[in-house]
Amino acid sequence: MRRLLFPLSGYLVLLLAVGSCVQEYLPEVINSTESYLVVDGFINGQGVSTIRLSKTVHLTTQNGFPSETKATVAIQSQSGQRYPLTENEPGVYVTASQQLPANEQYRLHIRTAGGREYASDYTLLKHTPALDRFEGQIQANGLQIYVSAHDEQAQTRYYRWEYEETWAFTSAFRSTLTFDGQRVVPRTENIYNCWRTQNSMAINTFSTVRLSQDAVRDYRLLFIPASSGRLQSLYSLRVRQYALSAEEFDYWEAVKKNTENIGTLFDPLPSQVQGNVHSLTDPDEPVLGFVGATTEVSQRLFINRHSLPPDWHSRNEGYESCTELDTFPSQTWRGWTLQEYFADPQQRIPVGRVGPRYTAQSPQCVDCRVLGTNVKPSFWP
Repeated sequence: MRRLLFPLSGYLVLLLAVGSCVQEYLPEVINSTESYLVVDGFINGQGVSTIRLSKTVHLTTQNGFPSETKATVAIQSQSGQRYPLTENEPGVYVTASQQLPANEQYRLHIRTAGGREYASDYTLLKHTPALDRFEGQIQANGLQIYVSAHDEQAQTRYYRWEYEETWAFTSAFRSTLTFDGQRVVPRTENIYNCWRTQNSMAINTFSTVRLSQDAVRDYRLLFIPASSGRLQSLYSLRVRQYALSAEEFDYWEAVKKNTENIGTLFDPLPSQVQGNVHSLTDPDEPVLGFVGATTEVSQRLFINRHSLPPDWHSRNEGYESCTELDTFPSQTWRGWTLQEYFADPQQRIPVGRVGPRYTAQSPQCVDCRVLGTNVKPSFWP
């Protein structure tokens, strides 16, 4: 049996050749009980700065990342100004909307409830240029979203984008009735029409360092297949553009390689991602995250289903198994009372009535709030 050994972050990864027996490999790091601070966010030079603090967890933990609460967090300028953040929800710290002086260096300072101190490196506040183009183009098998931008002063050079998708959708069946515990009555709340919002997971960065101009032309931000349920009715996309320092760009590139390019023997090996946040209490303590200082430029577009090719048929995603309605009374539910049939709203919800019979289905097929919200977004037309 051939064995290939590669060093990985101080540990030895064992890869067994195809055809050999497979044995579970548990490196020592899995048994580590250490928990490290994770800092997520950036210093916004024009607007609200939002910083999320959490802790790392054991690899086998299933309960998510615990928030670092009751910390004292502030933005500090190299000239001595201090801009405090307040905790508006567990682990989330925000400033008031503010405009920080330009041509100044800033850092984030953190003191946890346990008395440990952390700080990011001072970094020069960068100004993000405007978006030149943000639109979708119809292609043979879907919709391609492009962004373009440039900086005439050639001071940006490093760009990053995040986006937020929101789309309208419907559940598989429209319910016009509800069960009040004793009888079936007309429904007053709409649980058929909903909206869903999803943040970008991909890391979108681009550098113009090797180009003659500081310009990004037709960067492919997102592709939406023609069959996607996001294009069922009305779709909205909000993009946020950021100018990065060279160090922050390198950080995001390393994160991208570690998260997107791992899978085969020919992909790059994982590397330790070095951020710019450090422990002032213990210089040897690892801290995860990079806090840059920049302004944010955002723009939103809407795409209506009627503007897309008529032969595009969007799937009603999430409802593929919702093909039939159940009926009561019927032979299946012989001997059951109406109260027994609708007793558990997690099992079935009344949909409609056909003569003396009621139709019903599970909340997963009827209640669109399972996959979204029936509260119309404030920006929706």
